[in-house]
Amino acid sequence: MIGSEVRLEDVSARGDERVEMLFDAHYVPMCRLAYVILGDESLAEEAVMDAMLKTFSGWRRIRDLDRADLYLRRAVINVCRSKIRRLVVERRASTVLQSRAERPEPAWDPERHEVRREVWDAVLTLPERQRACVVLRYFEDLPESDIAEILDCSVGTVKSQLHKARARLGKTLGPALHGGDA
Repeated sequence: MIGSEVRLEDVSARGDERVEMLFDAHYVPMCRLAYVILGDESLAEEAVMDAMLKTFSGWRRIRDLDRADLYLRRAVINVCRSKIRRLVVERRASTVLQSRAERPEPAWDPERHEVRREVWDAVLTLPERQRACVVLRYFEDLPESDIAEILDCSVGTVKSQLHKARARLGKTLGPALHGGDA
């Protein structure tokens, strides 16, 4: 053993003892890792607890239990990445909501509001990934590269999903937007 490193093979074969040893040996170092990534102590602790939960709930799927610390480290990093993506979206949404709150309300136009409702209803029928791309691109006004980062996919995938969504919305909304004579 090197320093305070705990080897899981030194623990009996009982699974709960291994889980307990993994937690005891790696909680503090994983909190430091998450803090370096997130820059917030409470978010870091939350990320580590989420990663520990994922590790322990998937314990039977870990092939090499003596290397469970690597699985845990990867889980911490993945949870931190997810939290960062969520924070970026929340901050942008907050900025958009704040800017909308500062704009004066337009005069009531029932026809315009009906079209908006029809468009939104059609967007809600899109598959989840297409809907996310449409909302991020057209409602949040984000560039495709940011959308790809948020959705953890390539820019090409974002473009493809937007193309499919526009085609589907065109079919759905064409008759409604043209007075039913499309």
